[in-house]
Amino acid sequence: MQAFILGAGLGTRLAPLTHILPKPLMPICQKPLVQHSMDHYIRSGIRDFIINTSPLSLMWERAFPEPEYRGCRVRFSHEESPLDSGGGIKKILPLLEGSEPLLVHNGDILTDIPVSELLAEHRRRGNLVTLALRSIDGKKNVGYDPAEGRVTDMRHALGRDPGSYQFAGVYLMERAVCELFPAEDCFSIVPIWLRLIREGKVGGLVCDWAAWHEIGTPADYLDTVLNLAARERIHPTARIHPAADISEDSVVGQDAHIPAGTTLDDCIVWPRTHVAPGHYRRCILTPRITVHPGDV
Repeated sequence: MQAFILGAGLGTRLAPLTHILPKPLMPICQKPLVQHSMDHYIRSGIRDFIINTSPLSLMWERAFPEPEYRGCRVRFSHEESPLDSGGGIKKILPLLEGSEPLLVHNGDILTDIPVSELLAEHRRRGNLVTLALRSIDGKKNVGYDPAEGRVTDMRHALGRDPGSYQFAGVYLMERAVCELFPAEDCFSIVPIWLRLIREGKVGGLVCDWAAWHEIGTPADYLDTVLNLAARERIHPTARIHPAADISEDSVVGQDAHIPAGTTLDDCIVWPRTHVAPGHYRRCILTPRITVHPGDV
């Protein structure tokens, strides 16, 4: 199976951080968000990754100087401007191999939704598309019939169900879906899903028990990192003065410098950031800017 990670979005809700890094490269406890996702899928047996990029493509080259990660193949599909959720898939069609369904993952999602269970449901129902769903948080705009395992509506576009479930940003897609792609290069995948929903060919798997975080805004990003348990908080190369005071939930990245007279209270310090002395509370400190999520 191949995994396609959507990394070409502009990340406007996460600005100004996305003026420095694409969303999937945001550091989360000592490595980029995208590598957390790839680690999960590698544990699930996936060894082939495709990532689309658009803004700040140089940052992707720095993060992946070689076309591999942990012995797995990594290829990039660069878009001069974002091609939307469907156009990005259309552009990578020459890179797809084999006959297994394609796993698609939104690049701003951190989750351990099990591929094996999603794939088992996909095959058991004979779906063309199977969405990972949640019912306990987020924007609930997906209609779903648990008894039949079928998605019945999305965004109430079919007038069937206003929705009690949220799309969790992970899905499986058979290659036959590509036959429905329009002639244009930039398009959303949602109208194609709606057509398949009418035909009863879109299923779902509710994954409420899985860990799930959306890195949508600076506040989401900060809260996600601070709330992660049993993760490396302080990188061993960080230089922290003994007189600095750092709360136990704060995270300090590689080669960061924290001088005397600094207090970090629930903060994220990005790699290679030289922090000026002062008291920081619920801040994201980067080499270029300091972001207070409450002010964004």
